[in-house]
Amino acid sequence: MTKLLLRLLDLAGFGAVEQVMRHRNFRIYLIGHIPNVIGVWVVRVAIGWLAWQLTGSAFWLGAVAAADALPVVLIGPIGGVMADRLDRRVIATVTQAALAVIAVILAALTFWELMTIWILFSLALARGITAAFWQPVRLALMPNLVPRTEIPIAIALNSSTFNTAQFIGPAVAAGLLKLGGPSLAFAFNIFAASFMVWVLLVIETPAVTGKNRTGASVLADAVAGMRYGLNHAGIAPMLLLLLILGLSIRPLTELLPGFADLVFGLDADGFSLMVSSVGAGAAVGAIWMLRQGNRGGITAIALRAGLLGGAAALVFSVTSWFPLALVCLAVLGFSMTSGGIATQQLVQLSVPDEMRGRVLSLFGMVFRAGPSGGALLMGWIADVAGLSWPVGIGAALGLVAYIIGNGRRERLEALLETPHDVRTKPAEKVDVAETDAPPTGRAAE
Repeated sequence: MTKLLLRLLDLAGFGAVEQVMRHRNFRIYLIGHIPNVIGVWVVRVAIGWLAWQLTGSAFWLGAVAAADALPVVLIGPIGGVMADRLDRRVIATVTQAALAVIAVILAALTFWELMTIWILFSLALARGITAAFWQPVRLALMPNLVPRTEIPIAIALNSSTFNTAQFIGPAVAAGLLKLGGPSLAFAFNIFAASFMVWVLLVIETPAVTGKNRTGASVLADAVAGMRYGLNHAGIAPMLLLLLILGLSIRPLTELLPGFADLVFGLDADGFSLMVSSVGAGAAVGAIWMLRQGNRGGITAIALRAGLLGGAAALVFSVTSWFPLALVCLAVLGFSMTSGGIATQQLVQLSVPDEMRGRVLSLFGMVFRAGPSGGALLMGWIADVAGLSWPVGIGAALGLVAYIIGNGRRERLEALLETPHDVRTKPAEKVDVAETDAPPTGRAAE
């Protein structure tokens, strides 16, 4: 059966996918990742909808989203150090177990009608703190599962499951919200996180001793990783653009419950349809990136995706016609996914493995915290001026930034798409703490 599936992928033009799926550990990881990320989207939709039911406030929508994502700014670098020092599989297992426990608490308090907005905020914050450790280790785990040459397609395939789940998850959430309310949606997340724990216990990755031979502190290691990323002439501009995208364009997706209710007069089904439209576009974007394989041109994809997303968000902010709004959301989903995958590929291919967890924690900080920080600010403004104005202004600012970035595309391509071993490594200028971790730029089998 497996051979037949791989053959069908090859015939459909996904030969690179067929190749990466031959690695047992990656294949098992992906099987667990699918229900896990569906659970992530289910719980996100449920938390957002419950926050709106409890308060009816766009500010609280942004606040809960920020609580879930902003801890990565403070704790993410520490999570990156742990991913470079310790066994990545162990860290991943512990964090997923913690997320399962939080889901139990969410389900229980909601079922017994004990939930308040402050408790919901606190549990969202607990999820955010846990995710600050999960995010860098999840990203850094890829080279432990596939050879370095297959990292781009592994990232694209992993992201395709995440973004396909963005389409499926809200639909599942809508059904669960109808059947049993948010408590049932949270209960689903218990299963999803627990299944991921089992998968992480089954796969095999290279062992790590966890010793730091230089004796550098966690803080020093974290600073070294941030210095590497922020001093890298190619990575730093891409992260800055990703941050601008997160602050100015992506917050729209966090404010969708407010748009569904106040602008379009929709209930939970309509809200789910809006989120699913984002997910549908995201799934198409992920599939498109899979078809790209290892062809190159990743920098151009990342930059042009920002232009497309900014234009879609701008049109969405000024329309009151629901079908056009759904099209804009689908285009936004496509641009966010293709651009996010491309940016992560560039970062993954531009760092040595001993720095991978720390630099990817910086990527995770920008990717997660930017939209939530922007949503918090836009939500605060929206409570006074309405939802459309802050979203439209943010989209315009994002467009300007990516127009400037596209003007420097050729220089960024030279810095980021040149093979790592034939260009000067910025890490040589940074005092980087060494670890006992063996090279993991190979298959884990």
